[in-house]
Amino acid sequence: MRRFITHLTRDERAVSTTVTYVLTIAITTILLSGLITAAGGLVGSQQEQATRNELGVVGERIAGELTSVDHLVQAGTEPDVRLRTSHPRRIVGAPYAVELKTGGADPCSHPQCLVLSTADVTVTVPFDNATAVSPGRVVGGDVVIEYDRSNETLVLGEP
Repeated sequence: MRRFITHLTRDERAVSTTVTYVLTIAITTILLSGLITAAGGLVGSQQEQATRNELGVVGERIAGELTSVDHLVQAGTEPDVRLRTSHPRRIVGAPYAVELKTGGADPCSHPQCLVLSTADVTVTVPFDNATAVSPGRVVGGDVVIEYDRSNETLVLGEP
């Protein structure tokens, strides 16, 4: 019997198989978690880039609309201009705000610009026009641009 027990204690085959199995599972788990982490970071950066691009597009549209209203105001003798435009309410699933800034206020180094922002991303779109603008802020979606004759300024507002 003693010889049998000695023979079993020197047998390492079962341990080798078990250790190999455990190491294989551990390495596979580490590799999979690394891939998932890397993919999550890639998706996050892609979402941020998509948000930045969409905010830029909406900002350029609103800047173009402000410039169009400015041209109408400059062409009229006693202009009464009001333009209602429709834009997406959400960008990449998140609400956003549009702020009209003047006087080179941070983050706008231009005399006037639009600052579009979500919780994570901010985009600045400068524009030029002859008519003065009043600083203001609206939530994304439907936007009204009108000429305020009493102050002789363009105003950004909500309908």
